[in-house]
Amino acid sequence: MSGGWPITKYHIWQAEKAIKALISLSVLILVIGNIIAAVFISRVRVDKSAYRMREGFPIFTAQDAYIRLIKTYPHDPGVKLAIHAMRPGESYWDVARQYRVSIDTIIAANPFLESLVAREGTSIAVPREDGVLFAVDNFYDAYRMARLTGHEGPLRGDYRQSVFRALSPDDVRLAFIPDTRPALVSEKLEALYAIRRIFQNPVRSGLYSSLYGDRVDPMFEGMAFHNGIDIMSRMGTPIRPAREGMVSFTGWMDGYGQTVIVQHWDGYVTWYGHCSAIKVKRGDWVNKKDVIALVGSTGRSTGPHLHFMVMRHGRMIDPLLFVW
Repeated sequence: MSGGWPITKYHIWQAEKAIKALISLSVLILVIGNIIAAVFISRVRVDKSAYRMREGFPIFTAQDAYIRLIKTYPHDPGVKLAIHAMRPGESYWDVARQYRVSIDTIIAANPFLESLVAREGTSIAVPREDGVLFAVDNFYDAYRMARLTGHEGPLRGDYRQSVFRALSPDDVRLAFIPDTRPALVSEKLEALYAIRRIFQNPVRSGLYSSLYGDRVDPMFEGMAFHNGIDIMSRMGTPIRPAREGMVSFTGWMDGYGQTVIVQHWDGYVTWYGHCSAIKVKRGDWVNKKDVIALVGSTGRSTGPHLHFMVMRHGRMIDPLLFVW
């Protein structure tokens, strides 16, 4: 008895019959839905040769296949995306500044990149906000990537396969983790990322006003080789060493004005030019928190900025490989 109403075997049999019918109908709907999806809905297909699996994640190595995926992706990737074709003389840092995102966001969204030296005509995907865009072949890996990046908030995008795609699941899905840095990059960039974790930007706020390489000379006519990067910042902004080391030179140096040079491990040497004031002396051991100088415009300079150089064993190196 239940609430005064008798429950007979007949009622139980009817309930069991209704449950079985409901289960059968649900299975039928799933089967029919999967058949319809397999026949009429386009599946996201990616040639397996276009990517390599690293730690269970598809890391694209083929630029054309990846950009084609971005352009034709039928689901929500979790972020608005733009396709940008690199112009002559344009760097990835220029693109990052144009779209107001970090260089880490550019690198994460383009796993096929093997170098940070941009080539004219290369098409790249650019998220319209900072974060990590990545590919997965099952929804569990999206949560696994969140753990790898240390992200605790919600993930974005349609990275879960629907119940109607059991017969024809997409080869990959895209997901987006906002406000974080990539945990996996291409094998060619892995060494650079290891270096990036060691070095820091010597000026915490500023714009790259001139990059490493050939440029139009700002003070004389014609082209000239620029052996560092110029970080434009306010007069008196603190300058910190890119890495711990020993101060090997302080003082005036023609062209560079007030200059500090720091010797590091592994043969690395960093230069800090055009300073308005120097806060250390030769022989001092400095770490990343120490202020070694202040931004200025001494020497051959057109305005307040830091001229930052990196050398190793006497050879000049593009500083953006260390402080992007």
